[in-house]
This record gives sequence, C-alpha cells and structure tokens, in this order.
Amino acid sequence: MYQSHVFLEVRILVANGEKAFCSCYVGSRAGTCSVCRRDAGSFPKANATAIRRAYTLSHALDCTLAETAEYQRPKGSPSLPEQYSLSGASVKIATDGYMDIEFHRRKKRIYIEEIRIEEDAGRLTHNNGETRMDYSHAGAPNIRIRTGANFELGEEAEIFLTELRRRIQYTGILKGTPPESVIRCNAYVALARYPETPAYSVKLRNLNSFNFVRKAINAELYRQEEILTSGQTIVSESRLWNERQDRTEFFQSREPASGLQIYPMDGAPAFKCPQSLLAELRASATEHPSERQARLVETWGITRARAGFICDEKARADFFENTIACGADAMETAHWLMSDVTGALRKAGMTIQESPLSPKRFAAILFLYHNKTINSKIAKQLIQAVIETDKDPEVCMKENSWTLISDPEELGQLVKKAVQDNPAETERIRQGDMAPLEFLTGIIMKKTRGMADPATVKELLKAELKVSLVYVLSMGGSISGRMADGEVSAGDDKILKTMVSPELADIHITFESITAERLLSEEIQPADWAALIHAIAQKVASGTANGIVITHGTDTLSYTAPLIYWLFADTPVPIVFTASNTPPAQLGPNDPPDEARLNLNRAIRLANEKEKGIYVVFGEKILSPINLKFLRPTLYGFTNWNTGEPLFAGAGLLSGYGDTDRYVMAQVLSEAADRMHLCRIYPGIRADRLLALLDHGVDRFILELYEKGTGNMKESPYSLKSLLIQGRKKGCKFYCTSQQEGIVDFTGYSTSRRMWREGAIPMGSLTTETVAALYFAASLVCDSDEELDQIIESNGTV
Repeated sequence: MYQSHVFLEVRILVANGEKAFCSCYVGSRAGTCSVCRRDAGSFPKANATAIRRAYTLSHALDCTLAETAEYQRPKGSPSLPEQYSLSGASVKIATDGYMDIEFHRRKKRIYIEEIRIEEDAGRLTHNNGETRMDYSHAGAPNIRIRTGANFELGEEAEIFLTELRRRIQYTGILKGTPPESVIRCNAYVALARYPETPAYSVKLRNLNSFNFVRKAINAELYRQEEILTSGQTIVSESRLWNERQDRTEFFQSREPASGLQIYPMDGAPAFKCPQSLLAELRASATEHPSERQARLVETWGITRARAGFICDEKARADFFENTIACGADAMETAHWLMSDVTGALRKAGMTIQESPLSPKRFAAILFLYHNKTINSKIAKQLIQAVIETDKDPEVCMKENSWTLISDPEELGQLVKKAVQDNPAETERIRQGDMAPLEFLTGIIMKKTRGMADPATVKELLKAELKVSLVYVLSMGGSISGRMADGEVSAGDDKILKTMVSPELADIHITFESITAERLLSEEIQPADWAALIHAIAQKVASGTANGIVITHGTDTLSYTAPLIYWLFADTPVPIVFTASNTPPAQLGPNDPPDEARLNLNRAIRLANEKEKGIYVVFGEKILSPINLKFLRPTLYGFTNWNTGEPLFAGAGLLSGYGDTDRYVMAQVLSEAADRMHLCRIYPGIRADRLLALLDHGVDRFILELYEKGTGNMKESPYSLKSLLIQGRKKGCKFYCTSQQEGIVDFTGYSTSRRMWREGAIPMGSLTTETVAALYFAASLVCDSDEELDQIIESNGTV
C-alpha cells in the first residue's frame, strides 16, 4: 500500500504599485535605491499595504501572528535580467494555521506551516508549447503560504485552493481583483510505501489554475506509483504540467531537500508588526465561508449545493441574509437568487453589489409572489425591470399593469356568477368530471382581462361547489392486477374503480392509467417514469388536485417513490404511493376487504387529508419514499432503512410544472439510463468486464459495496482497483452504497480508504434504489455533468 505526501506552496500577488521591501515602484529602472542594489548598511522595510493584507489573511487562516520577526534571505534566489532588481528579502509573519476541508464526506485538517511576505521574482508562462518567464510584476509583494504535507489527492488540493480563494474574497484584501487571477501554486509530491517517509519530492512548478493543480498532482501520483511498482527509484526533480498531453514533464533537477532554505539577513533591524493592527485583528470575529455555508444549511434548511453557491461570494451571501432579514422566505430566496436573479444580473453585465436590486426590493418581489399578487412569470419580469430601470417593484408593477387579482372577496362574486350561469358544467363537476373546471376558470380570466390568479380561481370554484378531488394514477402492478391460472397479470384503472370503499363517497376520485400498455412493476422503463412525472406535473399545475394517489407494483416501488420525491418534494399537493402483494379478490357482500383494497382506500384517505408531502402507504404503515426497502412479500414487507424521523417533504428539484414535456423527458431518462450502470459487488466480480462498459458510453456507476464501503482493492482480476483508477482517468463517477443497512462513509478499513482515494463517492445513509432515483431525477433538471454530480453528492444523506 502506498501513501501520498503532498504539500502546497501558494503565492498570492499583492500588486499595489510599490515593491515589497522598498519605496520603488514595480517596473522602475533597476538599481534605483540602495535596498534594490543591496548596498551594505541598507536594509529592507516591508510594504505597509502588504503587511496589512498578509496579516489579515493569516488571521483568516487561524494562524499565530508574529509580533516581531527577522528579515531573511532565501538560498539560491533566482537571477533576473539586468533591467530588474530585487532586495532578496523574506519575512515570516505567521505560523501554525489550518483549514478544514471535506472531500467525498471525509473531513481533514490542512495545516498551514508558515506564511511569508516576499517579492515576486517572475513567473513561468506557457503558451503555444513554449515556456517563458514573465517579469512584469518583479519586486511586487507576494504572500507565500506553505502547507503541511496533508494532501493525499489532487482533489483535496483543489478544494483547499477554492476555499482559500473564498477566504481572500471574504477578507476584502484584493478588492476589484479576482483572487484566482493572482494565485500561483507549486505542489510538492511524493509517494512512498506505507509507513515509510520519503526522502525525495517532485516539485510541480507554476500551476496557474486550480484545475491544473488537481490534474497535475493526480497525474504525478500515478506516474510515481508506476515507478515504485516496477521496482525503480523516484528522484527529486522539478516538473511542468502539460495540459495537452495530460501529464507532467521533466523541467530540471533539484536537491532532495523540500521547501525553501532561508538564512538570516545579517544586521537588518527586526520587523515589527504595528500593535494597532494586531489588536484590530484579534478583536475581530471571522466566520469562514465554509462555516457560513454550514450555518445556512442548518438554520434555513436549504441544500448544501445552494448554500455553497450562495456563500461562494461574500456579497451574494450578504444579499441572501439581508433579504431574509427583510422578511422573505429562505427557500424561495435561495431558489430565485440561484436562478433568475443570477441570470438577470449576467444579462445586465452587473455584479450583485452594483445592481439596483437591493435586498429590500428583492424581498418585496418575493412577498408579492408568495402572496399571489403576482405569478412566477411576472416575478421574473419584475426582477428584470428593477435591474434595468432602478425603480421600486411597486412602480414597475403600476407602469406595466402587472398586478394579479387574488383576493378571495374580489373573485368570490365572479365565481358565484360563473357557477349560477353555467348549471350544466357545474353539475358535471359535482359528478366528478373536472374538465369543465378549466371552462369556468376561463370565463373568470376573461372577465378580469387575464389578471386573475388561475390557481386561486380554481380553489374558489372547488370550494363553492364543495368538491374535493383526488386523482388515482395507475402504474399497474398487483394492486390492480388479475389472477388467472395461478399467475398475476397486469390490470388497469378500471379495476381500481371497483375497489373504492363507500365510506369515501364524499371524495371526488378520478382514475387514470399512466401508460396505454398494462404493466407489472418489473416491466417499468424510463419512458413510463416520464409519463408519470408529466401526469403529476400537469395535475399539480392545473390546480385541480387536492391529492394524488399512485398505485404501483411492489418490485420497483423503491425506485419510483424516491424519484418522485426528489422531483416533487415541495409540491403543494400530497402524493401518496401504495401497492399490494396480491391482486384484489372477488369478494362477497360480507367479506372483509383484502390487502389491495385496504391499501388503496387508506392511500385515498391520506391524500385527501394531507396538505403536502410524498408518502408510501403499505399495510398499516405510512412510510417515507426515501430509503424505501422491499424486504419480503408480506403485509409488512416494506420498511425504511437508515432513517430516524421519516422524511416526507423537502426541496424538490423540478420547477415549472406546466412546462414539462413527456417525450423530451423520456429521451433524457433513456440517455441517462444508457450511461449509468448499477452493480452489486460480490466475491469474484471482474473489473475488466465492468471496464468494457466504458467503451459503450457508461460513465456513472452505482456500486453497492459491503458494510461502510469496503471492497477488494488488491492487485487481482477480482479487484475494483483497476476499475476505479481507469474510470477516474476517463471522468467516471462512482457513487457507493451498502448492501447492509448502514452508512457508507469509508471509515474503519484500509480498503475503504483506498476506494475513497481512487475517487469513490460515499452516499452516506442513502440506499442503492434512492441513489439511482436521485441520479435520474438530477438528470432531468441539470444542464451539465458538473451540476449533476454536485446535486447527487450534496444530497448523499437523509
């Protein structure tokens, strides 16, 4: 087993015009002052702006701040062209800091060994296959951060740098300058057999993007593993990253000693940090971006993905919290900020700080939307109008006549008149035919010139007619099946109609088969899911449903129920699944109801009583759709794994219910199915056969492992090692669940750690079926693979 030892040397350019250790300006003629010339008796004096910025960042990295320090000079300072001159000084201003990171649910503390103020001595640039030195900032202040050798993977280094960028931005030390544009990184990489400590390291020079850092470290680790595996020796050297060929290349030899060798600058007065600055920093309380992200998730219940997006910029996070402080709903604020506000700002070419859309104005728009004064279409137009005109929402609404009529008293008289003037249509509705509801709604919309809120109108019409409508959507299965010659065959909604108890006569129930072809549960395909999703979305968007019941087979209910949850978890209409082990029997007038009838009627009753949420009714249980497990074909055959408090509602992924297209969704789901493979590992599984799937377009795997996430990682044909390594190189993702009831977190076993190191993603407490459902749900709403993977991983728990 090999252990990786990786640390980073990060340089942050602080370009404020003056050089780091004298009053000369960057780019001025060489040898202008005695410090630049390194005259005897002339000593450096650190740039005041650089001091404040470096100490502020060091404080944000929880470092111990130096009150005094000696000026030093690195050994082997680079020689510069004669038109440039440097003092060659360096001063250590902080030590013993840290940053906590998390990759694939494994938390780790990265230690900051030291932070220094130094000079920019030029940097390598790569263009058209040529490597050159850029001296345009030579002499400018640099903040140099050296970490401990705590990184195991390139992904961890990328996460560290991303969080460092966020902290730089949160401190405000580089206002107006994107931090990623002034960060350069060297990575020192060494791989050795565990538990040996390597006496060598390979320096990867001038990595100028976080993405390159990740790729270069991983490529170098693979290169070194191949060297060690073949019995050869790794030598210390400097290498460059070749993006085109996806590999590191030799640059120059170097001494085995790692890091920078520093010597005192004889005679130089000690550096002293202003006491006022130290007092100011020690009195300030800093909330790190990652801490803020966790707080938003905990306080407001938004998803980790949304909280991460919000907290990626301090101004955006401030805007979010200030909007909530103005009275807006947190979930609505997060949704609209992440989608329409960001899109409108991008279109206008503005940042959130520059925008006329203040938190107060945004909260006012959300309040109008929440209270149905405007609909989503008007809300989007209103956001755009405020940004373009710098006018208050109320003014924009008045100028454009955008106010909806949603007051029940104002609409009530129109509803009563529509009912009185159309007795035939109202009688059809009272008999359970909901088609005329759209006709009556249209009459009222016409009377109000389209400004009535359709959802409110439909609710008032149903209340006036005393109609409570529950849709029963049939997805086949035994619950509506027939028994013939000892075998169960698929049924349809016609059978379900005969099973409703007389006790539910006051509920208007409409039955509908989702597919034209009768199905058993095991015959469901992606297109059938698309039909179900479309039917639910249309029923909810129409405003006609008080509740929805979905009858389903037992075999694949554990997939369909969580799929609907992930998409519709925040729908205002309750959705209830039910099933049966056996088809309905032919009963006499005095026979007790069978399992199929009991489950169906309980589901209808629950759908009529609840206001929202996704439920599974089976036997006498009300189960969560998340982590639903079918254990055995008995009355209590379903259970929930890994759940304390059952989860029935949350933040659904699907929006714009009225815009769904059944055939487009069927195509998307089919394509998602083509690129995903679900596999339960077992002794004797062949990685080469799974690798062959990569040639057929499969790049997303759901691996059902043992216990907390263990599997064979030896050098063997029956090992997962080659699958993970080769798949990772080709951009595959491996989402890992457990065959047993338990949480996959890759702890406790060396094989688990190796799987994590090779890119396996633990899905926490989620079951295999729930992860598969999440994958399909995310595929419907995501515009990129990056967004898809972010949604899946951020939801990897319950």
